[in-house]
Amino acid sequence: MRNLERVVRIHRQFMRLASSSTVAATTTTPDKKVKKKDDWKTELLTILEAEHKQKKRITWKQRASQNALADIIRFTLKDDVQSLVRLTENQLRSRFSPEIVPLCFLVLNKKFERILKKQDLIDSRASLSLFLGVADLWRSLKRNESNTSYLMALLLQNSVRRWKDQREFEKKKSNYIAELFNLMQGKMGQLVGSVNTNEQQLELFLTAEEHKTIQKEVDLLRKFYYPPPRKSEKMRYSEELSLVEPLQMNCPREEYRDNPFQVTELDKTTLKKLFEEHLETEGKMWIQVKNTVGDTVESKVSGENLIEEWNWRKRIGDGLRKLDPEQTHPLVAAFLELLPREKLIETLYFSAMAACSQGQNLIGATQFQFDVIEPILKELGNAFKKEIGLEENEIWKRVYDQYIQYFLDPEVSRQNTHREWWQKSCKTQNISANFQFQMGNMDVETREAVCNVIINVLFDSCLFPLEGKNGKLTWQRAFSFRAISIEEESKVSTDGRLSLSRMLSINPKLTSKFEAHPFEYIVFSTENLPMTVPPRPWIDKGTGGPLYKTSQEIIRKMLEFKAVRLNDEMRQRITSPSQARPVFDALNQLGSTPWVINEPMLDTLKEVFEKSKDSASEPLLEKLGIPMRHDTFDIPDFVREFGKVKREDVDVDRFREYAKKKAEAVKARNESNSLWCWMQYRVVLADHFRGRTLFFPHNMDFRGRVYPLSPYLSHMGDDVNRCILKFAKSQPLGDKGYDWLKLHCINLTGTMKRASVADRMLEAERLLPLILDSARNPLGGEKWWMSSDEPWQTLAACVEIEQATHFGSDIPLFPSQLPVHQDGSCNGLQHYAALGRDNEGGVQVNLTRCETPNDVYSDVAMRLESTTSEDHDVALKLRQSLPQNVPRKVIKQTVMTTVYGVTMYGAVLQIKRQLKALDIPGEDFQAALFARYLARKTFASLNDAFTSSMALKDWFRLIAKGASDLTKTVEWITPLGLPVVQPYCRLVERRSKLVLVPIPMKQVDAFPPNFVHSLDSTHMMLTSLNCSDRGITFAAVHDCFWTHANSVDEMNEICRQQFVSLHSQPIVEQCSEWFKKTYLTPKIQKILPQKELEKFEDIFTAKVQQGELDIEKVKESFQAALFARYLARKTFASLNDAFTSSMALKDWFRLIAKGASDLTKTVEWITPLGLPVVQPYCRLVERRSKLVLVPIPMKQVDAFPPNFVHSLDSTHMMLTSLNCANR
Repeated sequence: MRNLERVVRIHRQFMRLASSSTVAATTTTPDKKVKKKDDWKTELLTILEAEHKQKKRITWKQRASQNALADIIRFTLKDDVQSLVRLTENQLRSRFSPEIVPLCFLVLNKKFERILKKQDLIDSRASLSLFLGVADLWRSLKRNESNTSYLMALLLQNSVRRWKDQREFEKKKSNYIAELFNLMQGKMGQLVGSVNTNEQQLELFLTAEEHKTIQKEVDLLRKFYYPPPRKSEKMRYSEELSLVEPLQMNCPREEYRDNPFQVTELDKTTLKKLFEEHLETEGKMWIQVKNTVGDTVESKVSGENLIEEWNWRKRIGDGLRKLDPEQTHPLVAAFLELLPREKLIETLYFSAMAACSQGQNLIGATQFQFDVIEPILKELGNAFKKEIGLEENEIWKRVYDQYIQYFLDPEVSRQNTHREWWQKSCKTQNISANFQFQMGNMDVETREAVCNVIINVLFDSCLFPLEGKNGKLTWQRAFSFRAISIEEESKVSTDGRLSLSRMLSINPKLTSKFEAHPFEYIVFSTENLPMTVPPRPWIDKGTGGPLYKTSQEIIRKMLEFKAVRLNDEMRQRITSPSQARPVFDALNQLGSTPWVINEPMLDTLKEVFEKSKDSASEPLLEKLGIPMRHDTFDIPDFVREFGKVKREDVDVDRFREYAKKKAEAVKARNESNSLWCWMQYRVVLADHFRGRTLFFPHNMDFRGRVYPLSPYLSHMGDDVNRCILKFAKSQPLGDKGYDWLKLHCINLTGTMKRASVADRMLEAERLLPLILDSARNPLGGEKWWMSSDEPWQTLAACVEIEQATHFGSDIPLFPSQLPVHQDGSCNGLQHYAALGRDNEGGVQVNLTRCETPNDVYSDVAMRLESTTSEDHDVALKLRQSLPQNVPRKVIKQTVMTTVYGVTMYGAVLQIKRQLKALDIPGEDFQAALFARYLARKTFASLNDAFTSSMALKDWFRLIAKGASDLTKTVEWITPLGLPVVQPYCRLVERRSKLVLVPIPMKQVDAFPPNFVHSLDSTHMMLTSLNCSDRGITFAAVHDCFWTHANSVDEMNEICRQQFVSLHSQPIVEQCSEWFKKTYLTPKIQKILPQKELEKFEDIFTAKVQQGELDIEKVKESFQAALFARYLARKTFASLNDAFTSSMALKDWFRLIAKGASDLTKTVEWITPLGLPVVQPYCRLVERRSKLVLVPIPMKQVDAFPPNFVHSLDSTHMMLTSLNCANR
């Protein structure tokens, strides 16, 4: 029975298990399918997670290196040798920061050198302890250390050898010491075979004496040594970059115009003196610039006096003393412990002074943090360099002494780029071209943590007295942090999005006090100013420049996307030193172009700017783009509006209207005040740099678009910015320069955009009296210049033309310095039309030859006048509200932002804003209806003219969508080798994995404009490289190219040629191949299901049908070609009128030469004094199996007329000489 029950129980358990397994099977089967379906996405996340961890490891290593550097400085300044030894040992074992080891050895060597100066130190216990620590380090030395580490180790070993020989030991100890030292020698003897004592690019600086010491140590350790062969110089640029292949060789001497970076006033002595001043300035964080604007003279008490009265300096010192080094951030503790207290107080005091003196009530929090912490780090670095005896200034003086030859010798500039000559100059001093030492480059988190401590001291210390309503004085904080709502400006949409930004707010009551008591000096950061010496060049991988003692990033950071380190991403994708070199060379050329202040323009600007405090001048200043001072604004006042009543007694609607008016007035005043302050900075700095040569070093954004580093004063900016600068180098106008100046002046007015060049030149002649009047009496004459689109630049052109007229018949000899601009015609659409080969679109954006320039905005506006039947009612209503044709400005922004991917919604808002400006109410339903109608017509018109271009734009968006679906950011490499990575990513947790994923909408919307911007930048850089190669002065603001009046023709020729070369590349096909290779790697192909793989391959395949535009026709386009043809026709017509028989004779001479060439004879003749002349233009050729010397027909024909005349001219000179000698 029991057995039966047991069998039944077992059977039931079996059935239960079977049923449960069946259920499990039925429930898990669908899960397996789901898992299989999503398996590739999970594996993608795994790959992303691994990539993110790798980036975190790199970041962690960088942070570890920064911390190690901070520790070295701290231990060195505290003379904590044993901690320094332990740190060196940890670095040798961990190998996280191999660049730290040579520095550790250098510091230890300096300690030994100091010991060797005194016998009592040599015999001290501390020196013995140091020796034992160093001997222990040698155990950790490995074969794969850097060459610099080995050289520093040899230097240190030599110091240890001398210490051992000079110290007196007991016999037992002496043997032990000798044994330890022999072990050190034995270890170095094993490693010395791989040491290169001839290396000329070390990470640290060694003197000539130290090099000799190292060589002696090497000679002791090895008997036979064959130095490794010098690496042969490779090509200037990568062979893969076909666009710069012509630049691999230097420009022939006869084709090289001149050194475009050489200024007559800057001789070697002057440049060396300026460099010494620059090094002194660069060593500081702040510079005080005399405030030459405002009422500083009228006020007896300045802002500086007030701050002194309030004892900010003493309060800051008291605040620092309250900090407990044990309780605060370790770096802050290091500052307190290692820096002289007065130096730290002065640094923070100037940070506060700088914030107050610049006149703005809001400053970006990130910028303020940088301004506070950077000078402290700089002081700490300076103290360390002084401690180890590193004479950095002397090093750079010796390098610079060689480098300035580039700016003095045309042969040096012809045969080298800035980068190449800098590298050669550094080699003369046995130093790496990217050598830089600084205590800086903190990561964001560390910087914020340190700043919070320091800034709290500033906030608590910087107080000012304020009298309350009861007459009592209270002390208020000068600074606080605020979250400010800022309306985001977007080229894509105008929906008025608001974003919160953390800003430093300066107390408005304090600002009012400083308005009554202006500062005598405005404090500026030295890193935000132009340079007075040529900047240090950027070199391979974008390291190096532009300052000599402080490193800066070549790619601008995007603080809203901190997770992507743009400079690291760029450098990780550069696979060889020669990749992207053309990009860095172009930045160097742009930054080395010398400028000066246009002093007559500055004087006029200052006179007009003074009117900004008079509200009656507002109409004039608005026309000239000068902001009004904040105190000229009338802010609605409650009492003035409603009388002395309580708020609750006021009608609600009236109060709302009052509140709205007041808010708008306050907003307008604050915006105007901000603009006024920026204008003040420009004027004050321009005054400060009067009579000095300036250089504007450049860096770039992640797309390759370039920007000057100086935010206040540079040639990039508005009309005012551009008018107060001109080239430092002058060039004679030459034959065509004067006409180019006049044409430039007319172009700036913006009134003849569609007129032919001949018509513009006629207009310039007609307006010449007004042009001269504007120059001679800008504020009291006819004021013609004020009606221009760009009034200030127009006035600068008027002044240059007027000065040229003083040369009379010698106008071609006038030394001109004014930059002449050549602007692109909607450059984004030009690149799209070239990519898609859209013929009609190319015509509209002036890619093809045309007697009069086209204007795409006007063309689109004209197309809008043709209506379809379904739009008839809307068109009639629009005509009633807008009787004239649709103005170009209504749709200009929409056309321009089409390349930026503007949406229909954004286009409607853009057009509605313009309609509102034409007094069609923006809030009205009809205005929205009109805007939608015009937006639809605009898009339709562009699609008609730019069919392939718009299809390409859509494909670019599809590519970005595909990359985002693969959880990858969009990246590409420009035709000049620059890796571009879109930084629009965020850290998220997906399926328990922390990954960095793209923001799809941002990636998709941004890719088309970013790609076109990278092409536009590539074209500009190619133009810059080729202009520099030929010795032509060149500057650029994105798609606006500048040069001297006498080289505009040549620059335009280069510009057109480089545009054709760029778009002759199979860019679209290369783009397709790049995306397939980058996103569909073998690893990704393995994990993608076949259907998904085919989908993505289809996405990344270009299927856009190109149009019929012949890209070679671009060479015949543009305004320069029109102008050249106009001048040629004008010149020949003028000569034929005046020299009828002479021109006929010249034609006959050419006919003679043609006849001689047809007879296979060179042209020859005998001068009236009996000298036989034979034209040498011949070559050896094989004709009918015979080797013969035959003339070169074209050269013979072209050369005979001038050569014959030259021979007559020479005969005349000789006859004169003979007769003078006879008498």
